[in-house]
Amino acid sequence: AEEAFQVAQEANRSKSSFLANMSHDIRTPMNAIIGITSLLRHDAGDKAKVIEYADKIDTSSQLLLGIINDVLDMSKIEAGKTIFKYTDFSILDFMEELNTIFHSQIDEKNQTLTFMKENIRHEWVNSDQVHLMQIFSNLLSNAIKYSPDNTCTAIHLERDSDCVNVMITNTMSGQVPANLERLFDRFYRADSSRFYNTEGAGLGLSITRSIIHAHG
Repeated sequence: AEEAFQVAQEANRSKSSFLANMSHDIRTPMNAIIGITSLLRHDAGDKAKVIEYADKIDTSSQLLLGIINDVLDMSKIEAGKTIFKYTDFSILDFMEELNTIFHSQIDEKNQTLTFMKENIRHEWVNSDQVHLMQIFSNLLSNAIKYSPDNTCTAIHLERDSDCVNVMITNTMSGQVPANLERLFDRFYRADSSRFYNTEGAGLGLSITRSIIHAHG
């Protein structure tokens, strides 16, 4: 009974932390959209400012959509409604698409993203490209967001028999979090105070783990 009580207490603390982070993460882009929309009305005659404001609204909207999608994806996974669709595609083209998606975020923090290929005799693989992209996007997004400027993230590709093994590494230095095994838990952040202003719902790694488990 005592152990169950402790588990329940921890769950309540985690949910409270999650709600606090979600409140902040949703309000930040929403306030930006509302504020910039007001400026847009004021400077409607200035084409350069209109374009600048439109770009900022687009960025905030994409961030808000990403947060909402994370929450909806988690709900779908928990309901057992995840459907995998397998197709043939080029793993090299897939990696190039990742590079395109994260190029601006990498540049903004003066980081580098490198790709290392070993024994890739043919580039075609058969997998669920959409969910695979979601997994890699979550991992790379965390590597970029939670690493300081001037660090390097690398993706290693190596073909082993009929499979392609992938490993993501990062040059970030520092102590390993005490609760490393909990990084894939829902509602959990290794240091909430340190990363309070970091954008996102904090569900990326949990979604990644759930997709892999659902895949079996």
